[in-house]
Amino acid sequence: MKVLAIGASRNIGYFAALNLLRAGNTIIFQLRNISAFDQDADMEPFVESGHARLVKGDALVEDDVRAAWTDANADGVPVDVVLLSVGGTPKFTLSKGFVINPPNLCTTSLLNLLSVIPHDLPTQPKIVAVTSNGVTADSHKSIPFLAKGFYSLISVPHADKLGMEKVIHWSAGWSEDSWKDGDPEAHILPRGWEARLGGRGGWLKSIVVVRPAILTDGEEAAKYKAGEDLSGLWTVSRKDVAHFISNDVLRNWSKWEGKAVSVGY
Repeated sequence: MKVLAIGASRNIGYFAALNLLRAGNTIIFQLRNISAFDQDADMEPFVESGHARLVKGDALVEDDVRAAWTDANADGVPVDVVLLSVGGTPKFTLSKGFVINPPNLCTTSLLNLLSVIPHDLPTQPKIVAVTSNGVTADSHKSIPFLAKGFYSLISVPHADKLGMEKVIHWSAGWSEDSWKDGDPEAHILPRGWEARLGGRGGWLKSIVVVRPAILTDGEEAAKYKAGEDLSGLWTVSRKDVAHFISNDVLRNWSKWEGKAVSVGY
């Protein structure tokens, strides 16, 4: 497979990309810092062999995302998969809990991506988008009661993830009746955003939304629960989410396509 990875310089995207490289796939990384993998003993062999290609660019800049898409397809071999795992480094504040800057990082990155992928491709790439468990009203109900205090501290990053989910829901043509969260705040998802995507929903045919539980830096155990409408999930390691993406979602696409899947222990 050829994979375009956006937001994969570290964490879930990085670990998933490394798994895919070890399985013989090719990854084109869009990186703000092209030296992100310098002195990285795990990644260097793949960069040297050409299986990992590095393209400088910022997911917040539409022209940069377009350039990465063009570069990834320049050899005439179309991109099979786009992995979008953009995430900021949260900072804690007394007034708002954890915040990210900019507050619409993930939503804007997704809008840029969907703006540059042609909607009339004979075969659309598979898109894996990482959001978070508990973002929507329905998924929040499934969170353990004792964990909800922590989730209240990450409401600002979750507002951004909700923007992502709204864009995906509309673009994929999922049932309007299943969306119960209203419109995200305008500073997350500006009014009229649909026009950037052609003004007509339902064009996005091949996507899986991955919703991790509270993320940890634990090791890969390859023992986790994954499915729609799962309740009682507490935490999950970034490496296990990466394992789910590389070893289950992309290997069993027909099972997961068109679904929002929670992952955790």
